Amino acid sequence: MKLTGILMMLTIAAAGNAALSSQALADDWRDGQPWTWQQHQWHPEAHPYYLHAMTDLRAARDLLARPDYPQVMDDERHAVDEINKALRKMRDAAIDDGKDIYERTRPDARWRPEDRFHQARELLDKARRDATHREDDPYLRSLQRDIVHHIDDARRAIDVAMSDALR
Repeated sequence: MKLTGILMMLTIAAAGNAALSSQALADDWRDGQPWTWQQHQWHPEAHPYYLHAMTDLRAARDLLARPDYPQVMDDERHAVDEINKALRKMRDAAIDDGKDIYERTRPDARWRPEDRFHQARELLDKARRDATHREDDPYLRSLQRDIVHHIDDARRAIDVAMSDALR
């Protein structure tokens, strides 16, 4: 008797699941048809903040990509690595404005390390503000969290470098 009841419940559940899943099919794909994959489309005009963030991150990276004092070298390298990770995540999300990511501008040689760090920190703050604008696309939300995480790590590395430079 128990076995019959269990089998009946399984039959009802399977029938309900089949009915629900057939209604849930949003596309017209059927067995035997070729499967196609459509790439995620990104429209840069709808996301101008990412372009601004990428520009700010590149400028901050250019300020920090010249470790010149031994006591802050590791912190600068760590900050540059985190900035590169954030830029890579933006590229992974197809958020690239077509600029050469390896193009470097020469930092002002007259700056003391703490001045470069303050300027880079301001640029990272601006990039973080730009990168945290509301994102409608769920695909980009997880990448946005990763981008913000890497920017925050770079900011922490700059804070450590500034404190090391002032010792």
